[in-house]
Amino acid sequence: MSESNSETDNSSNNERQHYCPTCKKPLRRILGKMGPFWGCSGFPDCRASLNDVDGKPSIDVDEHYRCPLCTRRLVKADEEKGDYWFCSGYSKGCKVTLTDHDGVPEAAYQCQKCNHLLVKRSGKNGVFWGCSDYPNCTASYNDDNNRPKF
Repeated sequence: MSESNSETDNSSNNERQHYCPTCKKPLRRILGKMGPFWGCSGFPDCRASLNDVDGKPSIDVDEHYRCPLCTRRLVKADEEKGDYWFCSGYSKGCKVTLTDHDGVPEAAYQCQKCNHLLVKRSGKNGVFWGCSDYPNCTASYNDDNNRPKF
């Protein structure tokens, strides 16, 4: 990814320096379209990059940026299209879209019966979580502080 297409987050300058595992130059935190990541300051000579997990470089992917259904990476949509995230497997059939909350995709929960996503709904007895595959799946869960109570 080129520097012109992403923003660099310099908030980590006061924290411990992290170094590239390939060329040993300093890493820098970059805000990309698939969420934050760490890139080598030696780019384009060194193309090493690591995922950002809790503000530190890691080979693991932050679970906030994974699709809750297929576990592929989530991609932030272009600003002119809206403020949401979509699954990178969209063209392969995974149609998950999640709204953006301050640069992080909203939390999503799976139905315990059919593994579709749950949707927060209002009914005659108050707020509850129902399966997005209704009427094929009629599972519902009580609301517990904006989360389904399993």
